[in-house]
Amino acid sequence: MFAKPASFIRRLLRDPSGSAIVEAAFAVPLMAMLLLGILAYGSWFMTAHSLQQAANDAARAAVAGLDSAERRMLIEQSVTASRAAFPLPGAQTIAFGTSESGGYCTVTLRYNLANATIFSVLPVPLPGEVLERSAVVRIAG
Repeated sequence: MFAKPASFIRRLLRDPSGSAIVEAAFAVPLMAMLLLGILAYGSWFMTAHSLQQAANDAARAAVAGLDSAERRMLIEQSVTASRAAFPLPGAQTIAFGTSESGGYCTVTLRYNLANATIFSVLPVPLPGEVLERSAVVRIAG
């Protein structure tokens, strides 16, 4: 009536039905995590690049200023314009700082990644919570 356990196991190991679902059960979660990782890091790199470009634009705008106050105003205008084109939400929270020393002007922009829901939803660790990028230009002095 019942097959011997050893013959049943041998027959079960040779039977290919159901193997695709078992393979899929292993492969699908790994592929999903890989896709989420690509999405998370692709978004992080896009955000970092956009922030760096905004810092570069602000530093270039500072070159036209005649004094520190005018340079800061030009930097603020450039950052405001860059916020409108920023690819993620929360662009109004981009903080900026400026410093001048030795004939150089440094513009630093900071963006908190918690403002973008894509980074808080994904289960992939990111390099940091705050993205900071700087640009330096030489000013006439």
